[in-house]
Amino acid sequence: INVALVGTTGVGKSTLVNVLKGSKIAETSNDAEPRTSEPARYEVEGAGICIWDTRGLDEASEGAAKSALKGFLRFFRIIPDADHELKNFLCGKQPEINLVLFCMERSKIEVEAHWKTYNKIRVDFCKKGITVGVVVTRMDDAEIHDQGSMWKSKCRSTAQRVVKKLLVPDLNLIEAVPKFTELEDEEVKDCKKRILKLILSTHG
Repeated sequence: INVALVGTTGVGKSTLVNVLKGSKIAETSNDAEPRTSEPARYEVEGAGICIWDTRGLDEASEGAAKSALKGFLRFFRIIPDADHELKNFLCGKQPEINLVLFCMERSKIEVEAHWKTYNKIRVDFCKKGITVGVVVTRMDDAEIHDQGSMWKSKCRSTAQRVVKKLLVPDLNLIEAVPKFTELEDEEVKDCKKRILKLILSTHG
């Protein structure tokens, strides 16, 4: 199963890789500085799952970012931006992506602009047959396990205002990554189980 992690720079995609791998293998960042320059492949041992950590949305390519001609190069597609490269990656056949996990910070789940980006990924970037789930990052562990799952309801209610009804994610396609300091924390191990369950549920 090929899974692409998609989201803005610093949202926590590389942190999710480390959670699924159980080790600090991917470099992480809490700011807007990019850590992933091109899709990086990580295999989840024993699960038959390959994770592809993609470059942050709306980034210029690394070469363009260092150039005074950045805007000119991006405008004329001489050096493609991250959105253009991501679309090509998701629509390609090597690898053939089965699932996209759109990562979004907890503080952004009621911001319509982020759900418009989710909608763009679903409609414009993903070819037919690719499932798109949502992973909310930097969640409080207590909120994740809230019996009413109010945070999931907030995700869906905001999405419903900007996303076509058939494209609003089901509750079983929304998961969360907690705030944590060590990968050995119990909530991190629990998170890994829940994310793997989501991934495997999409591949019947």
